[in-house]
Amino acid sequence: MRVFRKQYFVNPRIQLPLILGANVLALVSFTLILTLNAYAQAELQSTIFALRLSPDHPLMELVTRSKANYARMCLLVGGIQFVLFNFTAIFVAHRIAGPLYRLERHLQEVGDGGEAGDVKFRKGDLYQQLAEACNKVMARMRELRSKP
Repeated sequence: MRVFRKQYFVNPRIQLPLILGANVLALVSFTLILTLNAYAQAELQSTIFALRLSPDHPLMELVTRSKANYARMCLLVGGIQFVLFNFTAIFVAHRIAGPLYRLERHLQEVGDGGEAGDVKFRKGDLYQQLAEACNKVMARMRELRSKP
């Protein structure tokens, strides 16, 4: 019985820069969210100052609670965003590196004297046209080998 396992890091040289790029995007986006939150808090503070509300005013408790809620919401959104960016990056990197890895292995096998068979990519993989072009070359090689 054959066990099928997905190996998501078949070519780290290709995949890691994509994942690192996704992390940079997540960090930039999270920084923008925090900056907008800080700007909103500063505007709120200036409004409170302009209204000259005393620290024991009932609205001050509401303002304090809303600050804490905004901060928690920013952290929650940032965390979800980080996870989603990374899962997406890993998935896309797998769909890019997997076919290239498969093609490289196939060409090495043929180069080492193996059968010039067709290369097959998984459904949903990128570079399907590359597999088709490679299969044309392999068919031509088989045709040339079979001629006397």
